[in-house]
Amino acid sequence: MFRDRQLVISRTHRPPGLRLVGAVDASNVDGLAQALAMSRTDASKDGHVVHVDLTMLEFTDVSGIRALVASAQQAAESYRMVLHGLPPLMRRVMDAVGWTELPALEISREPFPSVGGRNGDRLP
Repeated sequence: MFRDRQLVISRTHRPPGLRLVGAVDASNVDGLAQALAMSRTDASKDGHVVHVDLTMLEFTDVSGIRALVASAQQAAESYRMVLHGLPPLMRRVMDAVGWTELPALEISREPFPSVGGRNGDRLP
């Protein structure tokens, strides 16, 4: 879906969503926003839930957090975004400004779901 020197975003199918590997900053946040927009479209066809795997996200500046939050805010009642593997510092920032309370955003304490005891999608 998206790849640059710092970030790889791949689509996951089981469950439907995105996997982020690397770092998000102002130089590549537009790629993240576009991938999230495409996943919103897919969610309307695929059970109305977008899972986002952040376990391999090494860094994000506030622009990356805002892109995730903006996508959840645009969801209205059409879909729900579930974040897996949210880094602790990112969680604290989102808690501090109240973004973890958005109705369409769920912060999961569970690891990214796998199929048959192993991940159904390969890493990029």
